[in-house]
Amino acid sequence: MKVLIAYAGKTGNSASMATLLAELLPRHEVTLADLAVTAPSPLDFDYVVLGGAIRMGKLYPAARKYLKQHEAALAACPHTLFLCCAFAEQFENYLEMVFPTSVLESAEDALYFGGELNVAKHKGLDKWLVKLIRNSILESEEDDAALPGLLPEHVRQLADRLKQK
Repeated sequence: MKVLIAYAGKTGNSASMATLLAELLPRHEVTLADLAVTAPSPLDFDYVVLGGAIRMGKLYPAARKYLKQHEAALAACPHTLFLCCAFAEQFENYLEMVFPTSVLESAEDALYFGGELNVAKHKGLDKWLVKLIRNSILESEEDDAALPGLLPEHVRQLADRLKQK
């Protein structure tokens, strides 16, 4: 099966999750596409996995552009969507905000791959904001307050499903 794994992000979290997925599908013909560099047509593949990072409530620009250009083709082909973001409780809201209805409703699945608040991966104002959010979580008085992290187990679950196709 020809699989396109297309992603976009700034700090490397989406890239690392997409790369892990590609590595877990050795029997499939996988194309890994950073949408900031290349934008293959979904029509050239049997299955598409598409996603990326959420920043300030929006999907990274390269992924937004890809969705705009290929919305009809994506809605017509088998696909799974994913997001990397630091706030798991906002995942469902983000899905509805960033993906066109036709693409979201036709998706076989939509998965949360986690996210990080890694200050070292940011510069300038972004670095300051991430540090502020990170510190507010660490200083929280809630018993279950914990920093978000990436969820490779969710990637493995998707890989297991795709191996059966």
